Amino acid sequence: MDPKPNELSGSQYALRRKELLSLLKQLRATGSQGELDLPRITVIGNQSAGKSSVVEAISGITVPRDAGTCTRCPMECRLSSSTNRWTCQISIRREYDASGSLLDKVSETPFGHVIIDKNNVELALRRAQVAVLNPDLDPSDILRASADDLTKAPFVSSQSLAFSRDIICVDLEGPELTDLAFIDLPGLIQNAEPRTIKLVEDMVVSHIKGNCLILVALPMTDDIENQKALRLARQEDPDGRRTIGVMTKPDMLTAGSTKARDIWLDIIEGRRHPLVHGYYCTRQPDDAQRAAEITPSEAREAEANFFSSTHPWSTSAHKERFGTVHLVATLSRLLVGIINDTLPRILAEAASKLETCSRELATLPEELRGDPATHMLKLLTTFCDDVQRSTSTGSDASQLIHRNRDAYASFKSAIRKTAPNFIPAVLYDLDGNPSGQHEEAAETSLGVDDLTKAKPFFLNNMRDHIKQSVTRELPNNVPFSAKADLIMQFQEGWHAAIAVCFTAVRQQVEAMLEQRVKDTFYRYDHLEGHIRIFIAEIVQKHFDACSSILLPVLKFETTPYTQNTHYLAESHAKWLGIYKEARSSSRSSQPAHKKRKVDQGQSQAIRASQSKPPSPAPTGFVSGSNGFSRKRPATDDEHPEGESERDLQIKEALAALSALGYHGVKPEDLARLVPPDEYETELQMMAEVRGYFQIAYKRIIDNVPSMIDYMFVKAVAEDMQSFLISKFALGTADATERCSAFLADNPMVVIKRKELSARKDRLEEVKHALHTFGLS
Repeated sequence: MDPKPNELSGSQYALRRKELLSLLKQLRATGSQGELDLPRITVIGNQSAGKSSVVEAISGITVPRDAGTCTRCPMECRLSSSTNRWTCQISIRREYDASGSLLDKVSETPFGHVIIDKNNVELALRRAQVAVLNPDLDPSDILRASADDLTKAPFVSSQSLAFSRDIICVDLEGPELTDLAFIDLPGLIQNAEPRTIKLVEDMVVSHIKGNCLILVALPMTDDIENQKALRLARQEDPDGRRTIGVMTKPDMLTAGSTKARDIWLDIIEGRRHPLVHGYYCTRQPDDAQRAAEITPSEAREAEANFFSSTHPWSTSAHKERFGTVHLVATLSRLLVGIINDTLPRILAEAASKLETCSRELATLPEELRGDPATHMLKLLTTFCDDVQRSTSTGSDASQLIHRNRDAYASFKSAIRKTAPNFIPAVLYDLDGNPSGQHEEAAETSLGVDDLTKAKPFFLNNMRDHIKQSVTRELPNNVPFSAKADLIMQFQEGWHAAIAVCFTAVRQQVEAMLEQRVKDTFYRYDHLEGHIRIFIAEIVQKHFDACSSILLPVLKFETTPYTQNTHYLAESHAKWLGIYKEARSSSRSSQPAHKKRKVDQGQSQAIRASQSKPPSPAPTGFVSGSNGFSRKRPATDDEHPEGESERDLQIKEALAALSALGYHGVKPEDLARLVPPDEYETELQMMAEVRGYFQIAYKRIIDNVPSMIDYMFVKAVAEDMQSFLISKFALGTADATERCSAFLADNPMVVIKRKELSARKDRLEEVKHALHTFGLS
C-alpha cells in the first residue's frame, strides 16, 4: 500500500526532502541557475500531448487549456506538503533582458495576493502570462483585468512577445501535496513560423541539459516514433539515464487498437525503447469530468479504477507503473536524491567560480568614488610625475635618454661628414693642363679625411676660388670673403642635419608620452583622447619655440667667429702639416697608369712610366696629433722589425734635432722644413678653413643637443602639469561636472564590472545559502 502524503510529511525523510526543496527554491530565486547546473525536473511534450493534464494531476491546480490558449513561458511549480490550509502564491521571475541576456540581478516578484481558492488559480495564471509577455504594462492593470479583457488590447497587441524565457513561479502548499518541484515548458509546436518553432525548441533544449530529470509526455494516440519531444530528450540524454516517459490518453485508444495497446504495454514493461527510470502511464479527467469540477481525489480514484478494470493494463505485472500517485512519488524521490548527491559538487563549483570571478574583478579598475575634479588632479599629477622621471636622470629616464643620445650621435656624425674635403694636389688633364674637374680615383688616393662626404676641392680649385674673390686687395692678401664663402659651403647641410636630429628626438618624446598616457588613462577612453590632443598641442608649442632658437644659432655660425684662438692656431698648424706631408710624401708614389696626372709641386705632369710598383698615397690620419694617415706597404727593403726605411729616417732625423737642442719636435713638424711651395697660399687657406671647421663643428654638436634637451625635452615635462590643469579648467565652477564626463569609464569596462559584480553577488548568495544549510 502506498504511503499517504501526510504520513510522508511526518517522517525524517520527508523533513529532509522539504529542506532540500526549500534550498533549491532559494537558489533558483536568486538566478543561480544561470551560474550553476542546479537539479530540476522539466516537463516537455508536443503540443496537445496531454502535458497540461499531467501538470494538473501533479499540482492539483487547473491551468489554462481552452482552444487557442497554450503555455507561452516556463512555469515553475513548487509543491510543499503542510498541515495548514491550501494556499497558492504566484510570482514572476524575470531572468533575461530584451536582448535575451541574463540580467545582472535576478529576483522573484509576487504577482497578486495569496490565493486560497483553487478556482481562482486559472485566471491568475492567465494574468501572470500576460504580464510576462507584456513587460511594459502596469501589473496592477493586468491584475484587475477579467478573462475576457485579457484577450483584447492592450493586453494582446503587436508589442506582445510570442514566447518568453522569464518564468511564472507557482508556490503551492497544502495537506494533499507531496514535496516536489518541476518546470513546465511550452509545448513543441509544428504549425507556426520557423522562427517561432526554433525559439520554443531552443528553450526546451536549454532547460533539459545537464543535471535535469526530463519528464516527456507521450500521447498513446500517436506512434512513439513521431514524438519530437522524445527525440530531443534522446539527443541530450542518449543513454536514457535522465529521461522518464509518462504516457497520456490511454482512454483514447479504441477497442480495436489491440496492436497499439500491445506495443505500449511492451514499452511500459521495458521491452521496447528502454529507459533507466522507465515509463509511467496516467489517465486524467476528460472534458466532461472537468466540466463537472471533479476533485483531485476523485480524479485519482477514477484513474485507479480505469487501470484496474481495463485490459491489458489490469493484467500487467508492473502495477507501480500506472497512476499519477506512483509517478509523483518516483519524481519526488529521484529529485531529492539528485539534490542530495549534487550539493557538495554545487558548493565546490560555486566556490571555484566565485574565486575566478573575484580574480577577474580585481583586474578591472575600481569604480570612481569621490570628487571627480580631485580625482582628475590626482591622475594628471601622476602622469606628469611619470613624465618628469622619464626626462630626468635615473633608471626611469634611461630609455628616452639613450635613444636621444643615439640621435645626437647621428647628428654629430652628420656634421662631421660636412668637413671640407681639401685635396693637397693639382689635378691635370691629359694635356698636362690644370683641370677643374676631379676624378674619383684621385680623390681616393690623395684624400686626407676618410670621414668627410664633401665634394673634393683641389689646390687649383682653391687658386681659382681665391682669384675670383680678390677685388682691391694688395698682392698676396687673401680676402676674408674667400674664407667666409668656404665656411658657409660646409655649413650648407647643417640645417638638414639639425632637422633630422630634432625630429628624431621629438618622435622619441612623443613615444614616451604615448606610453605614459596608456599607463595612466587606459580606463578612460573619452579622457584619453583629449589628453592626446592636449599633449600634441604642448609638444608642438615647445617644438616651435625651440626651433625658433635653433635657427638663429645656425645663422650665427654663418659669421666666422671664435675666442678660442689657441685651439684655432693648433688646428690650423695641425692641418697645414697634414696637407704638406700628404703633398710631399705622394711625389714619388703616383701610379703610371693614371689617365689624368696630379702634380705635386712640379710644373709638369708626372712621367707615364716608373721603374717599380707604386705604393698608395695616404688617405687620412690616425690620431689628432699625427699627420700620417697610415704606413705604406712594405717593400723588399723592409726593416727586419717591420719598420720601413722612411720610418727609420724620420726617427734618425728627430734624434739628430733633439741632440742639437731642438726638443719636442714631432714627425708632422718636419713638413715645415719642406721648401716653399708654389701653392703655399692655397695650402694655408685650406688649413685655416679646415682648422676653423673643427672650432665650429665642436661648437654646434654641443650646442644643438643641449638646446634641444633643455628647451624641448625638459621644457615639455616641466610645463606639462600647469598646461593640462589649464586645459581641463580645474578649479572653475563647472570643473566637477566636466571632469565627471571625462572620467566616465570605458563602456566595456562598466559592462564587465557590472556583470562580474552581479555574478559575484549571486555566487556569494549560493555559498551563504549552502553554508547555512550545513554544507561547508
